[in-house]
Amino acid sequence: MIDLAGLTARISAIEGSIQSQDYFGFAYNTYSDTFTRLGKAQGIPNGVFCGRWVSPIIASLRMVSLQDNGTVTKEISWLDKTKYTDGTSVPLGGSDGQIMVEYLPAYMKMGTWGNWYYVMLSHLPLAGFTLHPLFTGMSAVYQATFEASVYNSGAGNRLYSVAKSPADGLADVYPVTERSGAWGLTGTNATQMDALAAARGSGWQMQDFLTVQYQRILLLSIFASYDIPAIVGAGRINLSGGTWINGSYIGKCGLGLAAYDYYGAVQVGTTGGYATDYSFVLGVENPWGNVSERVTALVSDHDFYYKPQPPYDYTNVSGWTRLQTVLGVNITLPATDGYGGIPFSGLGIVLPSNVAGSSSTKMRDYYYQDAGLRVLLVGGASADGATAGPFCWYAYRAASYTSTTFGGRLCFKKAA
Repeated sequence: MIDLAGLTARISAIEGSIQSQDYFGFAYNTYSDTFTRLGKAQGIPNGVFCGRWVSPIIASLRMVSLQDNGTVTKEISWLDKTKYTDGTSVPLGGSDGQIMVEYLPAYMKMGTWGNWYYVMLSHLPLAGFTLHPLFTGMSAVYQATFEASVYNSGAGNRLYSVAKSPADGLADVYPVTERSGAWGLTGTNATQMDALAAARGSGWQMQDFLTVQYQRILLLSIFASYDIPAIVGAGRINLSGGTWINGSYIGKCGLGLAAYDYYGAVQVGTTGGYATDYSFVLGVENPWGNVSERVTALVSDHDFYYKPQPPYDYTNVSGWTRLQTVLGVNITLPATDGYGGIPFSGLGIVLPSNVAGSSSTKMRDYYYQDAGLRVLLVGGASADGATAGPFCWYAYRAASYTSTTFGGRLCFKKAA
């Protein structure tokens, strides 16, 4: 039997003086594979969007055009993502800046109680809460709305987050992967992608693990479920009969602009899905599916390391931080492939501690691994089926590996 009353009492005791419940979050039972909502999200059914007014963390999320110096040009409307909130049109080719989603500093409280792992988020430094490490020294962090594309003219090679070509503002754009032809760029391994991101200027980088982790924590807190594709829509997976070229397995950027408000998806699948399919959640297009995205993190014989900012040296773990849970246990990822089972607690709640799950239980997405120094990828790809999803992790390729199935995503960190 699930002791929800006991959990509520335990959370209340832990928080002590917190009477305002100015936080929201969830608890996950690793034995029964069930969620319960916490704080201001209590009473909202699991598996649905909890609503923007549950927390200023959600209400303050905004899509913006961001200039290379970190200046926000304008805020984009959630209801019509081709328009700014003042009604003017968004230049989708990047002339107003890169199209990004803005995260403001958030505080967290994470822990365990029996089989329960709990996560609480607040915009305030409540008693017992600590600043999420993504925001250490930062006033804001920006994650790219679109998968990284590369434009090879004018200012030279650099990564973009745009929905139309910077050349004319009209032509289609596709994520950059190891392929020839329009929007492809040979030699796009992890180091080259880092260089292309840094070419935008100070503060720009590839998305790191902390950025991806925070976005996934928001998903869990907002939906109270690991099965996000079942709620949002499966999106750009389950395609068949195509090839890894533009307009086939690799879909164009910008289809997610059709999503109304905070999330949406289309899945036609098979051949017809090449021109239509996408997922869009909290300002991020295709957080799973389409192309697998590189994440700046290093896995050394299954031990997990992260580094929040460049420069990155993928040849050894010196200078990287071994990821720990809030309980101080070093995270070692499974040494076999399989569906993610029980997650780690704390910061590792988005990572599998074992592969005892399935496509319909526990973390529900697949985990791939190999020994040696590996660079992480997330989300799966368009030709994958049930194995893909927001908690699908690839830890089986070296930094030097290039592939037509691997892309990336820009990130900008604004110093406080």
